[in-house]
Amino acid sequence: MDLLTHFWTWLCGFFVITPAWMTAGAWLAAGLTIFLFSFLYKDNPFFKAAEHLYLGAGMGWLLQVSFYSVLVPKVWEPLMKHEWLVLVPSLLGLSLLTQFIPKISWISRYGFTFLMGYGAGLAIPVGLSTDFISQISGTVQPLSMMASMTPWMIFNAFLVAFGVICVLFYFFFSVEHKGHMQKVSNIGIYFLMIYFGAAFGNTVMARFSLLYGRFDQLYTFSSSKYLYATQFIVIGMVVYFAIHAFFTRGGKEPEAAR
Repeated sequence: MDLLTHFWTWLCGFFVITPAWMTAGAWLAAGLTIFLFSFLYKDNPFFKAAEHLYLGAGMGWLLQVSFYSVLVPKVWEPLMKHEWLVLVPSLLGLSLLTQFIPKISWISRYGFTFLMGYGAGLAIPVGLSTDFISQISGTVQPLSMMASMTPWMIFNAFLVAFGVICVLFYFFFSVEHKGHMQKVSNIGIYFLMIYFGAAFGNTVMARFSLLYGRFDQLYTFSSSKYLYATQFIVIGMVVYFAIHAFFTRGGKEPEAAR
């Protein structure tokens, strides 16, 4: 018993965060980041390893979150309290797994039916409330408060209302777009392009913020505190690509197996 206690104490102490562990974590983080960036040059085994590790870690994290956030509190604990009605959604959920067994894959239709029906019933009212009713309210409501609005706010309210009407005309296909109808719908196209451009710019900026975060981490890991992890890994990747290019020069590189 004492031996087991000492072993457990030693094992727990092994995972205490120490400067050595922090340095190892920095090397791992910098390495995986650079391995993924290396795909910008060409496909390589380091990228594949980082890709598989990323997907595996993501699926493992999702599995444990689903287990401890869904299965345990919503299935196991109610069953321990003899709440047998929870078996109905549990069996419907398990029926989805029969999709992988061809002979009984038809059973999964029941689970998919309830899933799609419940999802549609849940999403349609929310979608109507947020995307339809709220849009109408946000367009019309400012026009009813012009007495307390500044000239710029009034102009903005009319511009938004005008843009919404033009876009609606563009999507009105019951009448042929010609004459004044075509002119109004063409204006709607400009409003749509402005919206798509703003949405795309917002998406790009969000992705760039993630990129800046990775660059900031690489810069942090390039210090002597982390034994110049970034520099050594980059140099190692350059050496690998140089050696690989030298030995495959003049020959056709085999297609990478995906």
